[in-house]
Amino acid sequence: MKKKRMLWRTAISSLALIVLLAACSSGGGNGSNEPEGTETTDQGVDPSAKQEAAKSAEKPVLKFWNLDGLTNTDSYGVRAIEEKFGIETEFVAAARDTFTETLNLQIASGEIPDWWKEPSFPDYDKFLQQGVAAEIPQELIEQHMPKYVEWLKRFLGDDPYQYVRRDGKIYALPVLWDIGIDGLQLGFRGDWLKNVGIEKAPETLEEMEAALTAFRNDDPDGNGQKDTYGMTGSASNIESLFSSVFGAFDAYPNIFREKDGKIVRGEIEPGAKQALEVLKRWHDLELIDPEFVVNKGNNVEDKVLTAKAGAVEYYWWSFLPGSAFLGGEQWYDKLKAANPEFAWETVGGVKGPEGAYGISQYHPSFASGVMFGKQLEQDQEKLVKYLQVFEASQFDPEIYEKLNFGEKDKMWKLNEKGIVEFIAPYDDEQVRKREGIGGYSMAGSFNDYDFQTSYTSDTDLRELAKETRAKGTRVIDILAPYNKPVYNEYQDKLEQFTLQTFIDFITGRKSLDDFDRFVDEWKKMGGDLVMEEAQRIYEESRE
Repeated sequence: MKKKRMLWRTAISSLALIVLLAACSSGGGNGSNEPEGTETTDQGVDPSAKQEAAKSAEKPVLKFWNLDGLTNTDSYGVRAIEEKFGIETEFVAAARDTFTETLNLQIASGEIPDWWKEPSFPDYDKFLQQGVAAEIPQELIEQHMPKYVEWLKRFLGDDPYQYVRRDGKIYALPVLWDIGIDGLQLGFRGDWLKNVGIEKAPETLEEMEAALTAFRNDDPDGNGQKDTYGMTGSASNIESLFSSVFGAFDAYPNIFREKDGKIVRGEIEPGAKQALEVLKRWHDLELIDPEFVVNKGNNVEDKVLTAKAGAVEYYWWSFLPGSAFLGGEQWYDKLKAANPEFAWETVGGVKGPEGAYGISQYHPSFASGVMFGKQLEQDQEKLVKYLQVFEASQFDPEIYEKLNFGEKDKMWKLNEKGIVEFIAPYDDEQVRKREGIGGYSMAGSFNDYDFQTSYTSDTDLRELAKETRAKGTRVIDILAPYNKPVYNEYQDKLEQFTLQTFIDFITGRKSLDDFDRFVDEWKKMGGDLVMEEAQRIYEESRE
């Protein structure tokens, strides 16, 4: 999936830890330097130490991969997990950017890791074909990870294992990026709307055009110059290219959707041509930032923060104070510091002529999940320990707090706004790093943002965050989690062809009279085969 997902997916959990390698055992006998016939004794050994050593030897060893150079693997939180679950932990240092290669080498050499995380769906099926993955009994998941299962069902429905089930069996703990499913919204500068005499955020395409026209022509920032545009954006990928305008015509490029039992692609629907006609008109009227073609993410951010455009599609939490959700400094905070009158107004889209609206979002199942090595089928006691640790480290407040913040009232406290505040000297990031505070999430794959942001958000702003998020539309690619070999073969070629052609239509380098020709060419380039495969997969998924 796209970089945006990966960026926010790691904003809360900074360290992903993956169990790797089998425990090594060491043997011993009586010392070879003892005279023959001499007995060795345990004189001088503390009996309690012997008992503790024997007890420790019975504990299962759970291994975690240290991907980010953690120097303290004996933190307060890790010790709490070891004590709670009667385990020992080991951490194996490795480089994050070479994880896939390392994993494949381990498996190829016959050293199957205890577990690994988040392979793509094609790789998921590859591991099953290789016979290296353990079946995970559903009853064990639901018995030992009830909070995790409840979280899954909030976003995937009553059958959260549907994408990882093969022949009736489950081979992965599904992962989600839960704020991806409704994260993108359309934001308007509320202070600019007020300055140009518009009382509320646009709700229709016509109202949006009127607002963008005023943002371009009526000096919304009051500096006496015509130096602002209605809307900025980026043509870095087709599905996020002014998606709200395509949504107004119920045509979402580059994703698979279902209409009346048939799978459709927005880029070849008639609604796409209508959306392009609007965008062509806006481009000709200079309502759109003319550099949208070359803009990257940082360019879009720069133009928003320097008040060069009054509307943009982006993540809803960026339109709120940072203390309302993720913490830190968001777009809102930076703009508010520069202009006390600043405000954002957000909508989930604007209605088109038939009442359609929305913005293309990301499927929450961005990858398959956490998989376990085949050997754990014969060691379900150890498998259960892993399930319990994963549940506790990301859904149990007591363990989550100890791992991420340390010892309460010594290392951290909740301030009057209900936000975690570190106590000196632990308010120093370097001190926390030395103590091993933060970054531990064990599996690092199950980020329930409603739970996690309860530690980063102001209690007075939590309802605002909830209400803002609720405006989002859940328009997603319903086939994203499925392996699509034909689509994989033609995907890049079709995407690039669509993106460049749409840019040419918007900027006038090509006439929209050629839209039908574009559709025909898209189909001939492999699109017909892609749609046949998509329809078949959709029908099979419903059997």
